[in-house]
Amino acid sequence: MYFWKVDQLVEDFRNDNVTQKEQFHYILLFTILTILGSDPALYIDFTYHINDLYMSILLLTVNICGVFYLYIKNSTGDNKDFLPRVICLGLPVLIRTIVFCIPILFLIGFVEAFFEPELNTADLEDEIYKTTYGEIAAVNFVIMFYYYYLAKKISLLSQKKA
Repeated sequence: MYFWKVDQLVEDFRNDNVTQKEQFHYILLFTILTILGSDPALYIDFTYHINDLYMSILLLTVNICGVFYLYIKNSTGDNKDFLPRVICLGLPVLIRTIVFCIPILFLIGFVEAFFEPELNTADLEDEIYKTTYGEIAAVNFVIMFYYYYLAKKISLLSQKKA
């Protein structure tokens, strides 16, 4: 795995020397670094609460498990084109996931606001926003649904032809 030698990686791809397992390692590390890089603890002037830590841990765990799940689904099939499948199929699957989940997210937000009305006023007065358990559940539900749906499509695509 190359961390700096981009030209060597280009050459390895050109010569078909990057295995599906190596591609999996690249996308897994890319996912982990993206999640860690977007952690709220890195933002200046952002109040970090214990719920933000829960969210970060769950996001990291769900994404790592999701990438492993995609790899397993692809490798138990024809074990080809892992990265192109994840990226190319991932875009329309993401769009469908968002469209499907928007009503669910609104429902979760409505229920949360109805049962915890102090969230609507207390946070605004203190100018401190706290991530809620409903948000943690909703975000992780959407991500898990995304990986499930994408794995289903990758599995279908990677089925060995008879």
